[in-house]
Amino acid sequence: MVGYADVDWEGCPDSRRSTTGWCMMIGSCMISWKCKKQSPTSKSSTKAEYRSMFTGCSEIIWLGRLLSKLDIKIEESTTLYGENTRAIRITINPVHHGNTKHIDVDCYYIRELVVDQIINLKYISSKDQLIDLFTKVMSRSKHNYLLSKLMLCDAQNWFEGEC
Repeated sequence: MVGYADVDWEGCPDSRRSTTGWCMMIGSCMISWKCKKQSPTSKSSTKAEYRSMFTGCSEIIWLGRLLSKLDIKIEESTTLYGENTRAIRITINPVHHGNTKHIDVDCYYIRELVVDQIINLKYISSKDQLIDLFTKVMSRSKHNYLLSKLMLCDAQNWFEGEC
């Protein structure tokens, strides 16, 4: 299982709330996804990203339990891709960071999952971040590129018979 988590920090022009998104995949099949405005408004992109990673990790745990009940074994730790290197570094570094007190519970939860080798956090460039389809405005070419990574196709190409 592989996951992607990202955020569009302060993406809403009216409320300045961030949009959290994550998706989980087994092989090339997306099995779970979510896109939602965060509440309350995040004061930093790292905090917003961390919230996104936290909800993604929670979904990984839930899916792991569901798959286990279905007698489907996940042999390896689940990789969760994110593009905020600072948020990933905070998780990997066990030193308490004074400027992250407001996200301590999230930090410790994710860190425990990493230490227990349930989740493996990895950096992914924004070019290849699949969840950007759900959280960000982008050019048509990037949109089509990410759709192709999900083995999907945009409506225009579908109607023109190019899929």
